[in-house]
Amino acid sequence: MHERNEETRIKIKNIQEKLGNYNYKIIFSYDGTSFFGYQKQKNERSVQEEIEKILNIIITSQKETKIYSSGRTDKGVHALNQVANFFTNKKIDDLSLFKYKMNKLLPSDIYIKKISKVPLSFSSRFSSLKKEYYYLINIKEYDPLKRNYELFYKNNIDIRKLIDISKEFIGKHNFINFTSKKEDEENFIRTIFDIKISKISNKYIKITFMGDGFMRYEIRKIIGTFLAYNENKISKEEIKNYLTNIKERKIINYQVEAKGLYLYKVFYK
Repeated sequence: MHERNEETRIKIKNIQEKLGNYNYKIIFSYDGTSFFGYQKQKNERSVQEEIEKILNIIITSQKETKIYSSGRTDKGVHALNQVANFFTNKKIDDLSLFKYKMNKLLPSDIYIKKISKVPLSFSSRFSSLKKEYYYLINIKEYDPLKRNYELFYKNNIDIRKLIDISKEFIGKHNFINFTSKKEDEENFIRTIFDIKISKISNKYIKITFMGDGFMRYEIRKIIGTFLAYNENKISKEEIKNYLTNIKERKIINYQVEAKGLYLYKVFYK
């Protein structure tokens, strides 16, 4: 027991020396429309870059302050409660004032909802237990004011059919054929705990996913497959084959647009 405690102490000390003495967790929302995705990219606007830019204005130190998120969202994907953490050698005495300053300086399509001090061992990515996303499909009438926040779908949707096929995706699967994640990244196994499909006010179909994590385009490809199945473009047997035939990779072609997808919540202990 003593050896284990000493090992933990050394790990924390290494984190402190490398990143900082204090660890802060932020919960924030953003409109993904004008971003090239969450992750910082050369010559493209990103959520990460905008937040880090402001952090480095407020926290003046020799080391650049970086944020570590629960995961990346793609271009056009929105977030209601994204989570990230950052390390610093400077203690933040007034968290409310710090939050106010950040929101004052951040662009209007990002908003910090909460900031709190957390243990050095906390990682927004590796400490998470599960994530919840949802996708909005407008089935009534095209709305130009909401064109960046929902998918307009003019065909009739058989909810019972969608619920039936969604059951094939629940559980632990190798989703190698439902992601654009690169071949040289070895782990394609993810667990989807639940998929809920509901109708809202006769205008929307809302599809909610709860899982331990999702890969690039995974949810969008699964929903694209649902809609293709709804239109009889693909059979249940063919879909099962994409889920079980993983020896020779064959990425499914069906994929919905990013604009209807929202990261709703990240769960921790």
